[in-house]
Amino acid sequence: MRWMRMLGCCLTVMTLAACGSNDEGAQGRLKLREGQSLDLAQECGVDLPQCPQGLSCLVLKLDGVSKARCVDDAKVCSELVSCTGGTECNILTSYPGQVTCSGTCTSDCDSSVSSSP
Repeated sequence: MRWMRMLGCCLTVMTLAACGSNDEGAQGRLKLREGQSLDLAQECGVDLPQCPQGLSCLVLKLDGVSKARCVDDAKVCSELVSCTGGTECNILTSYPGQVTCSGTCTSDCDSSVSSSP
């Protein structure tokens, strides 16, 4: 019985330690580069028309809102968006694709982002 109390205590301490860090799970945020906009980009998705040739359907989460748009995947990370906090822009392969920030965020992070895909 005593070992069960010790185990319960240890698990509680481990849970508190894991939950106590505000930086745990923090990711960089996507931001539109200066002068860029998604206003004219065609909406896309499973039940919507396909993107014009040369463009890919990608989901970008900007200011907490996910938007699926037809964009040039070769230029999305270099010309359309950037990531905060020293993180890098990546495109996850799926349909629609997901534009995300990866790496350790050092400033201007989004701690509300779930680490699940």
